[in-house]
Amino acid sequence: MQVAGGKLFATCHLLPVIFHLPPSGNSGKLGSVKIIKQHVEGQLFEVNGRHTLLLTNAAPETQTAASLYLCFALVVQGPEEHILPAIIKDDWGGERRGLDVYAWLEEEGHRFPRTEVFGFDPDGTETQCFVRALELYMRLPCYAYTNRQSPVADGRLLTAVYLPDETVTTPQKIERPSCLPAPLANAAVRWWLIPPATENFDFL
Repeated sequence: MQVAGGKLFATCHLLPVIFHLPPSGNSGKLGSVKIIKQHVEGQLFEVNGRHTLLLTNAAPETQTAASLYLCFALVVQGPEEHILPAIIKDDWGGERRGLDVYAWLEEEGHRFPRTEVFGFDPDGTETQCFVRALELYMRLPCYAYTNRQSPVADGRLLTAVYLPDETVTTPQKIERPSCLPAPLANAAVRWWLIPPATENFDFL
């Protein structure tokens, strides 16, 4: 599968406990800590009131004019509220940050239900909950940002991701592509292969 710009993708019960903290700022519990983001390249579109991403590079090595930043929300059981994670702390006070948090939660979260997740609601309000309150095995809602330093509330919830592919002549809906790096491959979006020259995205 050939991607525009020369990049190649291989073919490939306890009740939830959530604490909402005061609005973030330097006096907030998280201070200047940022939500976890994955760097990609592409272009954002708004189609029929829904936000979508044309993904041109899933793993850029440097920041460019096409850089975008994706944050993958954790979902709370029951109300299915979204938490954009920044840090997790285990029972012994050890901290985990960065994209490895997602793999750890999927593989080990069930063993450590009292691990705490610190992060933000989509509106930017600081929040925290125990891992036992999370849906650990569902796909992850994906919020896109145009800048690494963008405020949390600026995130756009994506509904679809387009993958340019020279082997297709019309848009084709596909299953989630496992060849993409995690946690992007687990995003709760619809996936489409599209011809690289596609300009009209009304097929959604």
